[in-house]
Amino acid sequence: MNTAPPSLVERKKFDNNQARQLTTDIWWVGYVDDNNGQSNNPYLLVDNGEGVLINPGSGADEQYRRVKNKVASIIDPSKINHIVVGHPDPARCAALPLFEKETARDVRIYAPSAAIEDVACYGCKTPVIGLDGGDSIILKSGRTIDFYATPNLPLAGSGLLHDQQTSTIFAGNIFGCPGEEWNLFASAGAWESLTSCINEGWGSKKAVLHALNKIERLSPERICPQRGPIIEDMIDKYIEAARRLSTE
Repeated sequence: MNTAPPSLVERKKFDNNQARQLTTDIWWVGYVDDNNGQSNNPYLLVDNGEGVLINPGSGADEQYRRVKNKVASIIDPSKINHIVVGHPDPARCAALPLFEKETARDVRIYAPSAAIEDVACYGCKTPVIGLDGGDSIILKSGRTIDFYATPNLPLAGSGLLHDQQTSTIFAGNIFGCPGEEWNLFASAGAWESLTSCINEGWGSKKAVLHALNKIERLSPERICPQRGPIIEDMIDKYIEAARRLSTE
């Protein structure tokens, strides 16, 4: 699928029942939980017909069905060759064995090396490939998705992914802060809301600064967190605000 990304006005509109295109080949395939108003944000990258599913989400029937339907609206799930998780919690990983049955026979499943034992508990038959800082997932086209470990944010087995081609960071817990009225994209000045959730999903101050330094060096065009809105504007303001915050 090589259609042009939608206009800014179109992208700002939100429909919880449809996948949303972020770049030419990256989609948000998540959902907003009707019970708590928070989002769970799996992402799908498609490169020349090769699919990469990032943090596939919950295994709860309705939530899994939502993600699966959105994925299927973009690509046949049997063409997903890679599934990547950046953290072992159920909100990201519980759907792993469900998607494993739908994807390519030779699908590869990746997780931070420190989280492999935890991720294996979800029951996938495919051996989980460990990712350490500096490792990369290289697609058939040569496109590279790099892994950066973010230990103790909040667990040892945590990390973020960076798609070099689009300068997109899949950031997991980092900046995953839903506002009072959730939208798919962060509104102007939304970095101020960091203060309301900084202690909920982030680790120590040292761990936060370690992750922020990595993000700053990568100079991303967008940050795609595991929950909360996607950040595309004034990323430097978010980094600056996060540096000033204290954590427990």
